[in-house]
Amino acid sequence: MRLIALISLLLLTACSMPSPSASNAAETGKIDERVERLILQKEAIVPFFEPMKIREGDWLDSQRESGETFEEYAASSPTLPTAERRTIYVQPVGRFTAEQKRAVSLAADFMTAFYDLPVRLNPEMPLGSVPKDKQRRIEYRNNLQIRTAYFLDDLLPKMLPKDAAALIAFTNYDLYPGDTWHFVFGQAMLTERVGVYSLYRLSDMTLEQDNDKDRLLLRTLKIATHETGHMFSMKHCIKYECLMSGTNHLAETDRRPLDNCPECMAKVAWAMNYDPAERYQKLAAFWQTNGRPEEAKVLLEKAAAINTVKVILGRSSARKMFHRCREQIIQRSTSQAS
Repeated sequence: MRLIALISLLLLTACSMPSPSASNAAETGKIDERVERLILQKEAIVPFFEPMKIREGDWLDSQRESGETFEEYAASSPTLPTAERRTIYVQPVGRFTAEQKRAVSLAADFMTAFYDLPVRLNPEMPLGSVPKDKQRRIEYRNNLQIRTAYFLDDLLPKMLPKDAAALIAFTNYDLYPGDTWHFVFGQAMLTERVGVYSLYRLSDMTLEQDNDKDRLLLRTLKIATHETGHMFSMKHCIKYECLMSGTNHLAETDRRPLDNCPECMAKVAWAMNYDPAERYQKLAAFWQTNGRPEEAKVLLEKAAAINTVKVILGRSSARKMFHRCREQIIQRSTSQAS
């Protein structure tokens, strides 16, 4: 009975949702069946996430962003993998410590589970000759910084394989996107399938009292999966504390979960045609292998919540309620479009 009550609540929540963007139904009057299913599945994991809280100095304290719902993303013709372009290539650029090499290697494994795409880790390569207008030196740290445009415009597009869903460069050099910026952890192109991430600052301690002993690894995984999400046209999340939320400093990065919120989970599931429960199970297996059972436990709990939705939707009464919700969503979308 508790399971039936839970799914009934999810279905009623879906029926009472605000109308999705008119563009979701503007041409056909229909909603993608996977969108319908994921609308309900994403509600099942809401209890695992906290609403966005903005602190002084955070990304949203200085940046104005509108965010993007799952339904808006699905209707936006995002950049997606294709049958011919399904591989994520990881290209280390520079000279890395043993700890950094481990973080990059595990990031490749993690992204395989996160996005359900094959990931190929290339051998390290040197930085090469950087034009003078795409580098600078910070005097107080005697630190060479490379403008992200060198990677995004000059280097990576020429290296992009024909079968690449994305080409990601990891570098140990500090990065900056423009003259008015002090630095950036990473940057990716929403349509060009290339991105660059820096490990330069990820070993720094922060003022957080609970700074994790695996901070370099965790931060590398967060930056890599976040920026790769941008390469599949996902915008910053402003609704929840989420992996896809923007970060302005390491303390903010550390506060973010190493997982997508309900809205952004549904985006990945839809974009990759990836069953959410299977995704959580694969991510849990990654953490079980790599010595963080507490991470695996939470992921398996999320998988169980998704599976509860799937089981109950198989019952005839739930299916009838589901289709009533579906008709209400379509009617509201069509009305808004007109």
